[in-house]
Amino acid sequence: MTEPQLSDEGDADVKRRLEVFTKRFEERYARDVAEGRGEFEQSLLPAKVYQLPLWPDPVRGGPNALLRSALFAGIHSKRRQRLGTQTTPEKEPEGVTIASQDGIKIKYAGTQLNQYDADVFFEALHRARLHPLATQCFFRGYDFLKAIGRQNGKREYEDLHDSLTRLRNGHVVIEWEIKGRELDFNGGLIDHYVRDKTNKLYKVTFAKEIKTLFATACWTQLEWDERMALKGHPQAQWMHSYFSSHAAPFPVSVAFLHQKSGSRRALLKDYRTDLKSALATLQKVLGWKISWEKDLITVTRRPSSSQAKFLLTKARSKKILANTATKEILPASEFTPGLLKSLKALPDSRSQGHV
Repeated sequence: MTEPQLSDEGDADVKRRLEVFTKRFEERYARDVAEGRGEFEQSLLPAKVYQLPLWPDPVRGGPNALLRSALFAGIHSKRRQRLGTQTTPEKEPEGVTIASQDGIKIKYAGTQLNQYDADVFFEALHRARLHPLATQCFFRGYDFLKAIGRQNGKREYEDLHDSLTRLRNGHVVIEWEIKGRELDFNGGLIDHYVRDKTNKLYKVTFAKEIKTLFATACWTQLEWDERMALKGHPQAQWMHSYFSSHAAPFPVSVAFLHQKSGSRRALLKDYRTDLKSALATLQKVLGWKISWEKDLITVTRRPSSSQAKFLLTKARSKKILANTATKEILPASEFTPGLLKSLKALPDSRSQGHV
């Protein structure tokens, strides 16, 4: 097939203009490459978008590495400390080691965080999940304070401002392992924060790296109404977060809870009083079943939907492996009806973190 021929002055003018445009495009392309601005085509490609998981509105997403550590200590605000070691004036403070469950390493420098800061952090993440990371998330103080169960007074606004400032200024290094993968996070839990005092508008930005804390099987959906019902009981709130992050909580010692919850009690015998009160609150408010035998605490709570599915799948796998070991072959009807029946009875999904 031959190219169509230009036969009149109008077509000739179009051809001339096209040649001029092509020449200018080629000159600009060559100049961009020569000046190090990269390939022209690359600038037309959309940037990769990083976003948090979109969990349901009644819950809040919490990274397991934080829920299973003393980073958000179970203490009242008046018991805070400044954490970190200043070795030389020109260097940033070195972080102190934060108590955490095996497999998690945390160092933190800054004003100590507690369960109030956890409320603020979880709610800020909840709002930011609807926006791409590394972009500003806007909210008004009144709505935010209401969501975390606080009043609308001057002191509450200052408390919110102070907490967001702590989350921005504190520096945390987290390393953990999940199913053979080694993951890490290094930075502030909030990347940027500013407040407009006139209209009480808050602007928060999370770095795209925060998404690492929400890798598969690394986070939990916390029942927000349960957490708010425990407001004012920091030890109970910490335990709610910790035990909720496990599909089937294993027994833990009093000494374990004393250390991992960040308690300021110097003596274990004094901490037992706080622990007894916190466990009683969990039983009364949430209906959890708790047994305390010698120094071991066992918590029994109803697992979330996804946790129940995980436990069911794990149990079925063990049964199949056991039958395989004895060379007994079971028909599908042996386990399929029960599995389907159990899945249909489960409520809506609540957690993505399993142990």
